[in-house]
Parts: sequence; structure tokens; C-alpha cells
Amino acid sequence: MGDLWYRGRYEVKNTAQMTRRLKKAARLYGASLVGIAELDRRWLYLNRRFDLEPIELPEDVKYAVVMAIAMDVAGIALSPACPAAAATGVGYSMMAFTASCLAEFIRNLGYSAVPAGNDLALSIPLAIDAGLGQLGRNGLLITPQFGPQVRLCKVLTNLPLEPDEPIDFGVTQFCGRCGRCAEACEVEAISKETEPSWTPACRSNNPGAFKWYVDSERCYQFWCDNGTDCSTCISVCPYSKVPSQVSFEEFWAE
Repeated sequence: MGDLWYRGRYEVKNTAQMTRRLKKAARLYGASLVGIAELDRRWLYLNRRFDLEPIELPEDVKYAVVMAIAMDVAGIALSPACPAAAATGVGYSMMAFTASCLAEFIRNLGYSAVPAGNDLALSIPLAIDAGLGQLGRNGLLITPQFGPQVRLCKVLTNLPLEPDEPIDFGVTQFCGRCGRCAEACEVEAISKETEPSWTPACRSNNPGAFKWYVDSERCYQFWCDNGTDCSTCISVCPYSKVPSQVSFEEFWAE
């Protein structure tokens, strides 16, 4: 039968072509957006539990393939009602499917691939490094195509790739003037200050970043009281492609 294609490592002779084909594969598996970043290991999580080993990646794992999954616009528009939670849940399911499929695609080329959702590393900084968007007042990635109406996943790999460059399309300046998400938040978890700050909003925030901090404890308490999660700061964002008014009748219309 000769040599089987999956028994040896595919030699990458053209990294630009490999990068284009990898992005094509990511979109085939469900990614709405995909970008490549050189892996900044500051974004990896530290495992501080006494009964678990620290997270260690091989030194040759140098790239992060970051993917954004767009969520259903009508579902998100109904936040904080259950259809928004369903749209979010579908987004998370697609994250798992897309990252796993792309990781297997890379492994079949003979390279290492570690798929991850919200685990392993901070997705938003990696997505910013990969050129997918910028950080918004609401603490989420703002993309030019979908605003914050996305979920993020990534694959860490040693496959030779060409990184993308970070982008700046004015999100920080716009968020400083807008504040619509802060006004819409039912528990005032989002800062209303004009400028970002170095000061965390609650003990659950990691210090050391200049940004608008979100009081995640207030946010989560609202989730508990609401009986499901909340996407209101996504639905009201002017960068989102979410319609301003959607009724339950329209959502369920056949």
C-alpha cells in the first residue's frame, strides 16, 4: 500500500499558504473569524492547586489559532431571557466542535495541537494579539464584523504559521464616549467612567491591566437571581449586529 499520509509529518515549505489553508479549514469547521497569534505565555493560566501539576506546554508550541463563533442575533436580542442563554450555549457547543476538529486536522499533519475553550489560556488577549478585535468597556472582545456577539476558542500548536497583526478600529475611543452597555446593565456591573482604570472593581478581577474593569461578582449574582445567564451588554452594543427590537413572537415565528 505504500506510505500512509498520516504516518509522517507534512513538511511545510510555504507558511503563508499553510496559514491560508488552516484558516480555510477553521471556517469549514464552523469558525466565523480566525486569526493567528504568536503565543504570549503570559496569557497561559497558572495552576495553583496543590493537588494538580502546573500547566506546561512544550517550548516548540509557539502559535495560537484563535477562532470566534458568532451567536444567533435574535436569541441574543432577547437577553436576559432564556433564548439568549440558548444562543450562548450553542456558541459554546460550536467552540468545542470547531476547536476539536481543527486540532485533529493539525495532528493529522504530524504536529502538536491543544484545543481549548475558556480553559488553558486567556482567550481575549490571544484574540487581540491575533487581530480579531479590541477590548471593549463591557470586558469582551469587540470585532469589526460582529461586535461582542461572539464566543472564543483556540488551538495551541507548533505547526509553522504566519501570525496576524493586532488591529485598532477605534473601540477604546468609542467606548469612552458611548457607555450604552453600562447604562443597560441591571446591576451596574460595568464601569461608567469616561477613561479606563488600573483599579479592579472586585476581588475576582486580576489587577495589572489598564481597562474598564467589570464587577464580575455583581454580574454573576444577577445570573443567579435571573435563573439563567445574561447577554444584555452584548445586545445593546452598537458594534453588534443585533436588532434593537425583537419580540418573542418574532423569535418563534416559523
